[in-house]
Amino acid sequence: MNWRDHLRARLLEIRPDSVCALDAAARQLAAEALPDAPVYPHDNRAGQPCALALGIEALNGLDSQQAQHLVSQTRLYVAPRILLAVTADCALDEDTFRALGFILSATDPTEKMRIHYYDLDTYKMVPDWLNARFWAHPERWEP
Repeated sequence: MNWRDHLRARLLEIRPDSVCALDAAARQLAAEALPDAPVYPHDNRAGQPCALALGIEALNGLDSQQAQHLVSQTRLYVAPRILLAVTADCALDEDTFRALGFILSATDPTEKMRIHYYDLDTYKMVPDWLNARFWAHPERWEP
């Protein structure tokens, strides 16, 4: 399976209510794979966050700082899920994507492409110690 087929399959699996396309190639792929979902351009959102941001050529030509800024802005203000296709010469390496909370979804060694996925819901699992059982002890309070 090549990287485009993998992106299409992931879009069909996720089935977002709306897509923010970070570039023209992403807009075309999202419109083909999800004909019923609205696809918004990155710079002209409808005033509300999208369910998923998709980027294919969005990081091409950006240096590391610009790419991290785009990813951070997208994650904070555009969509809680991001699906990015990046080339081997992308300014962000796999360790940087991992540090930003992405998981490697697929690789296509023939075309030297990687697919990275970020989901806010699964970004960090809540540790067992971080719950009311360890923090709230009403029996210890004296009136």
